[in-house]
Parts: sequence; C-alpha cells; structure tokens
Amino acid sequence: MQLGACMAVVRPRVVGIIASLLTIACGVFYRMPQLSPGLFETQTEGDGESGAANGERIYFTATNADGEWIRYSGGPGFGGMMMGSYLTCAACHGPEGRGGTHTMHMQVMYAPDIRYVALSGEAGEPGDQPADEHGGVHGEYSLDDFRLAVVEGEHRDGQPLSRDMPRWKLSDKDLVDLFEFLKSLPEN
Repeated sequence: MQLGACMAVVRPRVVGIIASLLTIACGVFYRMPQLSPGLFETQTEGDGESGAANGERIYFTATNADGEWIRYSGGPGFGGMMMGSYLTCAACHGPEGRGGTHTMHMQVMYAPDIRYVALSGEAGEPGDQPADEHGGVHGEYSLDDFRLAVVEGEHRDGQPLSRDMPRWKLSDKDLVDLFEFLKSLPEN
C-alpha cells in the first residue's frame, strides 16, 4: 500500500510537469512563423529578384526574407492574438488585403482595404465603394504615400491614422517589397 500511496502523490505532479512543458512548448512554437516549404521562395524575373515574394512573407508573417522579425510600435491594444503572438498585416487586413470590421478581445476595429487598386482609387467610381475618412478616391498612390502611412502612421493630408494601425519599422527594401506585394493582390 505504501507504493500505491506514493504513486497517488507522484502521478499528479508528473502529469502537471508534463502539461506545463507542453504548454510552454506550444507557446514557443506558436510564435514561430508557420511557413510551407517554398511558399515564400524568391522568384526571379529576368535579371533581378522579385520583391513581391518577400512582401508576401512580410504581410503574412511579419518576417522578411532573411528571417528577421519586422518590429512595430503602437497598434491594437491587444498586441496580436493569443499567447503573445506577433501582429501581422494579414491579422487585420485579411489574406486578400480587403480589410473590414473585426472584433478581437472585445475590441472593435476597422481595417481599410489596402489593395493597391483601392488605395489608388482605381476600384471604380467614388460611389461604388465606401468613402474613406479623408475624401474617398485617392488618385495615384505612391511609395512615399505608403511609407507615410505604414512607417509614420499618417494619411497623405497629414492627418494621423487610427491608433489601431501599428507604426512598422521596415527597411527601405522591405517597404518596397511589401508595396509590390500589395500591387499584386487581385482587383476583384
């Protein structure tokens, strides 16, 4: 009976330790970008590399082609999803960049459509889509406009973007690549 009593005390502790280790391991692996082999491989076009592949990686994982995390400041009060995960563009703007209204952690936020066609106002006549908070159709949307929004957190007219928009700390190359990826998103 002594062995049975000892096992009754040891077994819950062992189970607790194993459960704790599994929880920690899941948290560590959850934070790592989940990449499919070849999904973000650099594509070549003629004599140079396509930045859209790196831009896609940044959009979905907040890491660049070198595997470096893209840091940010500000953003939604909940700072990402559960278990300390890292915020990505796709978390708010969706897999196709169409944005929308989201409820996360009991907070409601609106993320705009960031496909290039929507940013540049080429999506149709002003009445075909909801006007943005600064006058609707944008016209040509440049890399400088994109930098102002993504890095500085401002509209072209100098008005600040929503506090929900993180201020990303991107290198010039990563910013160009992300912009190229948004240009590649489907118009419809």
